[in-house]
Amino acid sequence: MSHSPLSHPLVIKPVTDTACCKICQGHATLYGVTDFNTACYANNVNRYIYPLTGVAIYYHQCQQCGLIYTHALDDWSPADYQRHIYNEDYAQFDPNYEINRPLKNRDFILQLFKRYHGSKMLDYGGGSGTLAKLMREEGINMIAWDPFIAGDYPETAAYDFITCFEVLEHTPDPHQTVAEITRFLKKGGVFYFSTGTHDSVSHQGMNNWYIAPRNGHITLYSEASLNTLFTAHGYQITHLNEWYHVAMKMRD
Repeated sequence: MSHSPLSHPLVIKPVTDTACCKICQGHATLYGVTDFNTACYANNVNRYIYPLTGVAIYYHQCQQCGLIYTHALDDWSPADYQRHIYNEDYAQFDPNYEINRPLKNRDFILQLFKRYHGSKMLDYGGGSGTLAKLMREEGINMIAWDPFIAGDYPETAAYDFITCFEVLEHTPDPHQTVAEITRFLKKGGVFYFSTGTHDSVSHQGMNNWYIAPRNGHITLYSEASLNTLFTAHGYQITHLNEWYHVAMKMRD
């Protein structure tokens, strides 16, 4: 494994004291800093078990909607993300993404969304397509598409039910990502996604285990910031809990 030193130098956007929020354009101030190799483990003691790179990733927080995010990777190309984050070492930083998380998500969908089992489904940001494969084994029509993996672009306005697990925290441009996802939904379709909101752990600051640039966690949401984001795209969001959320198009 090539955790450190980095085989390719990181090119990071310069940090500023203040910034414009990526969701509501509110005033954002510096929130904290961590090393690029900070990993996403619930046990905070183990967040720094990998060699430090010496590359500082600064996060800002919007003073209006509460979004916590970094501008550090804004200028990265898909190739940059694949080289530095979604590379052959990624499973070491997120060991659950290959099979454990897809199995858990399959069970959630089978249990909670039975009315959509006969519908056409899309798993957005589905990586290599493990969840979609598991769902098809249950007789459910689901395909996966991931912007970082080569594949046919999904048909627009074609899906009744879209899932998106642990993806939105990875986007440097929340509005662009939500616009793309909702473009695939049929009228009246449902968007079910997971991402951890930080309202209940805001007191932890940068000790929040979900702030982990090596995992690609570069945008972390409050409930207010998710509400603002989806409202801007004409969607109403219901927070099932701090992890799971459902969005549906507002009635005209």
